[in-house]
Amino acid sequence: QKTAYEIKECDWSSDVCSSDLVEELVRCTMERHGAKRLSVGLPSLRIESFSVDLLELLGKGRRRSGFTLAPEAATDRLRDVINKPIASTDLLRTAEEVYSRGWTAIKLYFMVGHPSQTLEDVQAIADLSKAVLDIGRRILGRKASVRVGVSTLVPKPHTPFQWVPMEDESVIRQQLDLLQRELRGPGLYFTWNDPRETLVEAFLTRGDRKLCDVIETAWRRGAKLDAWGDQFRFDAWQHAFVQCGLDMDWYARRERSLDEVLPWEHISAGLKKAFLAQEYIHTYQGGVVDDCREHCFSCGILGHFKEQRREASDAAWCCPPLGQGKDRQPVDITPVPLYFNDDMSPNRSGQFTERVPQRRYGTVRKRAAVETG
Repeated sequence: QKTAYEIKECDWSSDVCSSDLVEELVRCTMERHGAKRLSVGLPSLRIESFSVDLLELLGKGRRRSGFTLAPEAATDRLRDVINKPIASTDLLRTAEEVYSRGWTAIKLYFMVGHPSQTLEDVQAIADLSKAVLDIGRRILGRKASVRVGVSTLVPKPHTPFQWVPMEDESVIRQQLDLLQRELRGPGLYFTWNDPRETLVEAFLTRGDRKLCDVIETAWRRGAKLDAWGDQFRFDAWQHAFVQCGLDMDWYARRERSLDEVLPWEHISAGLKKAFLAQEYIHTYQGGVVDDCREHCFSCGILGHFKEQRREASDAAWCCPPLGQGKDRQPVDITPVPLYFNDDMSPNRSGQFTERVPQRRYGTVRKRAAVETG
């Protein structure tokens, strides 16, 4: 197709970035369309999905300006809480590879409002961001920059955090104020979400059918284009809740008990409630569970979609293939943590006594190839 631009860009969603096959997808796309001056852009990349080969592929056909990584947390303890135990040294090593290949800006995506997050954890976001900038300045000089984007956690339905309350606004603002003070100076740029916008997202995400009247009332008072910052009408939502006799915080900032019937339970995502509850408990124990592509813990997906699994090829899903004589990851009926964070659960034992990375053996597909090679 003819366009007004010499270079055409193909931007993919964040779901693609978490796939095992992201590198293969980029390679095939560039082999097929690279001659047409097509460049591929990824919105963010998890550190464990990064490889030098992928970096080289993404650099083809595009101006090497910005590269986005999503650590989400900056301390080992908090990464254990959210079950993403990626070492800071891995992030710094990745940053060095990125800057060394000509990218001048790295964007880092973090979150505040995590369960049990402290100001020490928030300070670590600033410290880690500055360490990344130091690497860029050593390699590229003053051309290097770091852009830090921070959003507030909204505990979502059908996840282990569905019982967790959203953090109080006073705590969120204290965390954001710290980052505004720390992330200043040449080469550092900091953006964040308005906590009030996040509150609207939270009560809509966690609400029940009573919010139908709230939504209509807010709409009638002008809440129509709230995703646009200059059109955000928080006052309309406040009035709507008062008029309907409901409370924002009851929906957004109330901890739910494990035996509470949740408004979204009649909608099935395939996950068993017991599985999510166990993961929720592990959150506050600092129990790190292996990536399910490495070890299946019977979350419910395979049983719920067994017919679709049978119809798909063995390699098409991350869930174990059905049938005898198949290459598959180990399967257990409940999550068994790899290890527990020493600061949070010093007397608990997991599969290992030391910290170990998830997917330490690579994908099942790669491991099977090595074993049979």
